[in-house]
Amino acid sequence: MRTIKPLTAAQLPEILSIEQQAAFAPWSLSLFESCLSHDYFNFVLWVEGKLCGYYLAQQVLDEATLFNIVVAPDEQGKGYGRTLLQHMLEQAKQRGCHQVWLEVRASNTAAIALYKAAGFELTGRRKNYYQGSSGTEDALVMGLQLSVSSAQT
Repeated sequence: MRTIKPLTAAQLPEILSIEQQAAFAPWSLSLFESCLSHDYFNFVLWVEGKLCGYYLAQQVLDEATLFNIVVAPDEQGKGYGRTLLQHMLEQAKQRGCHQVWLEVRASNTAAIALYKAAGFELTGRRKNYYQGSSGTEDALVMGLQLSVSSAQT
């Protein structure tokens, strides 16, 4: 059974472990800790009692930015990324956001396909944005207009 719950500080060591296994340029613990403030909305995905993935997003006025969405390497290819992305978009809508932004490594074809399937469109490129142990890589900037119900506008 899949369950999505808010990220807590107690889960940061497990999140950090997944991040270090899966990310091109892993975040530090202090960066994760800085995302626990009130204007962020961060969630973890549990499957059969195992933490399998997470996302970190921030709301500023009526826009949201997806900063990080990661699925543990041994859990990839099971639709968990799509589950997390859909949850993030629903959370953004519930918070009254009209636009969602994200950046993705130019070579991350699986993530780009996921974002395009959800309706995101390419809006720009940031040269040499990501710096990892194997060099630098461009980021693609993608955006999505959300339709917010009239009850929220």
